[in-house]
Amino acid sequence: MTTMERIDRLSKERSRLYRSANGSRRSAPKLKERIAKITGELDQLWELRRRERIGRLEGIDLLVERSYVNIYGDDYRDAVAPATVEDEQDAMELVA
Repeated sequence: MTTMERIDRLSKERSRLYRSANGSRRSAPKLKERIAKITGELDQLWELRRRERIGRLEGIDLLVERSYVNIYGDDYRDAVAPATVEDEQDAMELVA
């Protein structure tokens, strides 16, 4: 089961429990306990999902990083951005 499928399943269960809690006072403590547990799990799953998405983005970022290193060198973060379009074109010609 994927992270999003698990999030979806738990979210539906939590919604169902909220509806049940409104009509049942006797089992409310048990329902509240389960809702709290689900909420904690959902928080962890959303954090996992964010990390999964970041991991995918890092693959793209790695390609961009390599391109910048090829154009500007290893210290590109310290480099000043080209002042004009012509300067940028000159920098591109150096790489080609």
